[in-house]
Amino acid sequence: MTFKKVLLIMLATIAFYSCEDNLDVDNKPAIQALRNNEFFDAREMSATTNSDGTVTIVGQSVQDRLEINISSSNPSIYVLGQGSPNEAKYTVNNSIVFSTRTGDSNGVVEVEPSLEDGTISGTFNFISFLPNATDTLVMRRGVFYQVPFGSQVGSSVVNNLSARIAGENFRPTSVNPQNNNDLVTVTATGSTRQVVLSFPDNIAVGSYDINGDGDIAAALVVDGNQNAAVSGRLEVTSVNRVNGQVSGTFEFLTEPPTSINVTNGTFTVTL
Repeated sequence: MTFKKVLLIMLATIAFYSCEDNLDVDNKPAIQALRNNEFFDAREMSATTNSDGTVTIVGQSVQDRLEINISSSNPSIYVLGQGSPNEAKYTVNNSIVFSTRTGDSNGVVEVEPSLEDGTISGTFNFISFLPNATDTLVMRRGVFYQVPFGSQVGSSVVNNLSARIAGENFRPTSVNPQNNNDLVTVTATGSTRQVVLSFPDNIAVGSYDINGDGDIAAALVVDGNQNAAVSGRLEVTSVNRVNGQVSGTFEFLTEPPTSINVTNGTFTVTL
């Protein structure tokens, strides 16, 4: 091994430990690792709760993509390798895919208790192979830190919602829009709370009252108890019929005796 290569590896390792030591200060959120002894640092990242309850964590650099699929977001150790329901994939130059479901692959993903609602943090290490098992890619000392839940990086399906509930930030781990009988219901689920919006699927750009009557409605669910909105506004700022996307803002006040203010609400959903 040449002196230059050794030096590059040392610099990458130093850079990684420096970032890891200051991750909660300088790099929030972040997905980082040593990839075959080269520093990997995602420029875009996301965590997505899928319809079957599994979770996909994605980190995208300029040309490479890391994708980790695990069975849930619960704090635990998830084993990678052939025969495991969990998988880590690394795509090089948008074309060459290494996977932990091929060759003599192995690894683990450890999800830690969340430090911030609507995010996921943890560590990972794995050995992956090409489909013909002729080449290996190793990811070690991997870390994902406060990666926000939302739409997957690179996907045309966008389902995001955020708000403030009684002055506190609400960041859901899943946003699920459903269209039933021409009425769209958007359910955003956090650890103990849900925000629910409903409106007609043919809604147009404009401002609408939320008053507890009609098809424009909202509710806040806390620990399983639903509190309907008695007043508020839904502002639809964009409707894209081709992509099936609706974006807007909202605020509302729940019925007594809770009388909880939900403010600074924003959403984009794909129907």
